[in-house]
Amino acid sequence: MADFDCADYYVEHCYLVQVPRATKETVDVFEVFGQPPAATDPVLSPEVILRAQLSKAKWDAVSGEVRSEFNRRLKAERKRSGSWAQGNNGVQRLLGKELLVLVWAIEQDDVSVEHCDVAIRNWLGLKPEERWWLYTMTAASTGYAHQVGMGWRDALRRALCFGTKRDVFSLGVMTGRGQLPPRKNTGAAQQPDIAQKRVEFAALRAISGRLEAFA
Repeated sequence: MADFDCADYYVEHCYLVQVPRATKETVDVFEVFGQPPAATDPVLSPEVILRAQLSKAKWDAVSGEVRSEFNRRLKAERKRSGSWAQGNNGVQRLLGKELLVLVWAIEQDDVSVEHCDVAIRNWLGLKPEERWWLYTMTAASTGYAHQVGMGWRDALRRALCFGTKRDVFSLGVMTGRGQLPPRKNTGAAQQPDIAQKRVEFAALRAISGRLEAFA
């Protein structure tokens, strides 16, 4: 089952990981400011912010370990396990923050796949509360996707990518911002149909496309 403890990202403050089909496209991580709607709201269209973009090769290098870590935690809470799938993957708010700490650490071009292996092991060595703190410090000043390599983002790379496979240490106008397309408010969690998923996917791609234009 796709998604990690996120039943409906339109009505939850959570994160959305968009995994493309093509290997040359990026995996995009959005923060979604969904919230329970009022009965009088005719449509739902939560704000989203593009927090990071990661190459498909790097995503493939770390996503399996991230899935295992998240499912271990969900199992401990007697919640349903999740998996990554092509398209949109909802991620519970705190888990999404932890994911971004890892993604921000490996997003720069000079980080190799071997560095990704080191980063995931150092990331696993951190407690959830430590990851949350690192996220808060980083997002406060350099939390947008176009701020690659700046401030705390670069500090995460240096900290989590430190070591080798054999020697791992535990340790105004904004781009990439928009809204999910409007959806009728029925007052309950919904599983979008194929047409709705395509509309959502296209809308998020359009937002991330603005970042490419900015670059």
